[in-house]
Amino acid sequence: MTLKGVLDRLVRHEEDEEVLLGRSVYIKSIPLRSHQDVEAMKAEVKAGNIVITNVSPLAKHDIDEVRRSINDLDEFVRLSGGDIARLGEDRVILTPRTVRIWREKKGE
Repeated sequence: MTLKGVLDRLVRHEEDEEVLLGRSVYIKSIPLRSHQDVEAMKAEVKAGNIVITNVSPLAKHDIDEVRRSINDLDEFVRLSGGDIARLGEDRVILTPRTVRIWREKKGE
């Protein structure tokens, strides 16, 4: 078997998932200014990109809208097999199903 054949077998994912060999993954910063920004974030994650969002712009005006937006993103990412985590007080990272976020176990 050729090296390409071996790599093809290792990179294959579920039927509905794109083979990512040779495809660039981007890290994009999208500030959360309104709940409407959530759709742009979802589109980027669906495209296989990583999104880092700063929630401060919306939090200054409407904390309930921040909660609603983050809950919406959390549900979307979990249903799509991705991952979500806080990065400090003001930022959240969203990843597609091909990227996991490492979390330190308590007590380590």
